[in-house]
Amino acid sequence: MATKSTSLVVIRHKATECVGCCLCAETIPQYFEMNDEGMSVLINSNEEGVFNKVDALALDKIEIEVAVEGCPVDIIRMSNS
Repeated sequence: MATKSTSLVVIRHKATECVGCCLCAETIPQYFEMNDEGMSVLINSNEEGVFNKVDALALDKIEIEVAVEGCPVDIIRMSNS
């Protein structure tokens, strides 16, 4: 019987409202990078409505929370997978 993994969290990012502050890319570069227009991109993400979504390691939860709380336009979310 398969069990749901608790070692992952989900990051959601509303890229269309990014202001290009670079905080997320500097805080968690394994998940965010800056594109040619100077806006952040959630690496290897899938579109889900207005958000881009990716599974992330729960081991990175503290750093992800720093990015979530520090985002000046409040467009990053983290939840359990």
